[in-house]
Amino acid sequence: MNQVKIYDVAGAAGVSLATVSRVLNHPEKVKPATRERIEKIIKELGYKPNLNAKGLASSKSTTVAIMVPELTRSSVAEMINGIADCARRRGYLLRLFVNNNRGQEAPIESEKELWGDVIASGVDGVLYINDELTNEHLELIMEASVDVVLTNTICNDPGVPSVSIDYVKAAYDITKEMIARGNKKIWMITSIRKYMVNDLKVQGYNKAMQEAGLEPKVIPVSGKTELNEATYREILSEGYPEVAIVVRDSMAVSFINIARTLGIRIPDQLQVIGFQNTRYAVLSRPKLTCINTPIYELGEAAMNLLTNLMEEKMGEDVENLQQLIDYNIVWRETTK
Repeated sequence: MNQVKIYDVAGAAGVSLATVSRVLNHPEKVKPATRERIEKIIKELGYKPNLNAKGLASSKSTTVAIMVPELTRSSVAEMINGIADCARRRGYLLRLFVNNNRGQEAPIESEKELWGDVIASGVDGVLYINDELTNEHLELIMEASVDVVLTNTICNDPGVPSVSIDYVKAAYDITKEMIARGNKKIWMITSIRKYMVNDLKVQGYNKAMQEAGLEPKVIPVSGKTELNEATYREILSEGYPEVAIVVRDSMAVSFINIARTLGIRIPDQLQVIGFQNTRYAVLSRPKLTCINTPIYELGEAAMNLLTNLMEEKMGEDVENLQQLIDYNIVWRETTK
């Protein structure tokens, strides 16, 4: 018999994951009638929350956990800077938890162990930075006995607190703009590894291309530069588009370097656009046009939202649990 999940309870009760989570962890915040109905369904289904996600601490520690899958990306460091500055102003300390589970056969088991460590540490809340969000990850998040804010990731459930940019709209807007400039052959280069934010970018790109009656071409490549170079060389030796939209700056710069070694002129023959606006964009030759993702501001806003949740300043204002930060396009030398 399959184990009952929090999704099953939410579906049977006709409520969001967040409402079930509040019944489990903060029942006093749920209307009595709703709480009683959900508690009855929990009993009927035999749902048992994950014990690793349950904490017994009753006193406030004024400490927040930052959970990240890895520290190799420059964007994570910049995001943590924003988190740290806001935490300092709001009077909170930070603890960093890194889940180095890449390549493991059962990464979700490693994630469960990490959640156990986080809750046992007695933190008041968690900032969760992981754009490889799966239903299993969400299950652990919703069962946590402390407030959790997804950072740079959005969940389909509007009751799950998150701070991000609208990646679908960002990719749609830049694709639409390049089409308006007369380009028809536009590629999207994404990662083989499944990242939620990259999937959202592909979704926006596909929408713009289909609306214009153009054939989308999505090319998945490795996130590792040394592997990408051989792939890019193979792709470009067979032809190239008018525009390549690349999901990360570092991947875009590598793409530009290979194109130039093959004698392709940037931007005269091939225009390239990246995402993030990291230091790679400015150091690139020519300098990279990109969607500016305000990473520092994302971290700052996520910490601010989490603090308001922990200090119960949100009340019933669930409409503001998912916050979108403004982005802009930085035009540089890789576009005409």
